[in-house]
Amino acid sequence: MTASACIAVVGDVHLRWDDRDVELFDAAGYDLVAFVGDLAGYRRDARAVAASIARLRTPAFVVPGNHDGVSLPHLAAETFERRRLARVLGRGQGRRCRDLQRALGPVPLAGYSLHEVRRGDLALSVIAGRPHSQGGGFFAFGRHLAEVYGVRSLDESAARLCRLVDEAPHERLIFVAHNGPSGLGARRHDIWGCDFRRAEGDFGDADLAACIEHAKQRGKRVLAVAAGHMHHRLKGGGERRWLVEREGVLYVNAARVPRIAADLRYHVRLVTDGETAQAELVAVSA
Repeated sequence: MTASACIAVVGDVHLRWDDRDVELFDAAGYDLVAFVGDLAGYRRDARAVAASIARLRTPAFVVPGNHDGVSLPHLAAETFERRRLARVLGRGQGRRCRDLQRALGPVPLAGYSLHEVRRGDLALSVIAGRPHSQGGGFFAFGRHLAEVYGVRSLDESAARLCRLVDEAPHERLIFVAHNGPSGLGARRHDIWGCDFRRAEGDFGDADLAACIEHAKQRGKRVLAVAAGHMHHRLKGGGERRWLVEREGVLYVNAARVPRIAADLRYHVRLVTDGETAQAELVAVSA
């Protein structure tokens, strides 16, 4: 019987996580818990949430989102694409991210990094994408990405991600990022479409899309791409399409926000046998 790997993808947390979640995820038998970012809220940092995540026995990592390790003025400057102001206000981001990593303990802050999932004879390489992505064509948090990762543009980010594909020890790949790739629709209800501008538009990441295409050209088997950032509930009403299959790749948006509501705790269960992948939105009553 072919083994299947099972990954929990936890969408934008925004402070909705506690020790009961730790108990539930550790009891569920997952091979990996992948947090796709935004642990923090608008006015509160995520150190208390991170300290709880640190108690997980299940292997886990966190791809930081645009809310993580930033102050509210800095986030506003990045959101409104004020590049010079963002550079000034972003001076404390490195320190805040180090504080977050200390609170996470053994759970790494991932980004431009390779990880592995094994179940029986099945081995997968998991590639963590650009951290702190804000979506669209603006290269947000450029100061921090340059200082920590040596990445100064979307082109450099794509090149860095493509090198990870080439370095991946396994042919079967899963990508995990804060924001998903471009190319999957430009309407407000599309999986990473823009719902907060009248003109709508594709708000996916071009560097991630280029990397996925590079993996295909190299003969890698891309099974799934999991991210968040663009919330399921649309501004102005309606629901986002959160699951798309295209050319044999499963694309998953796990940003069910709030992730704890009406006594239900949400995440996405991603399962693969190495040939295909399936995902379901899980709501646990606890």
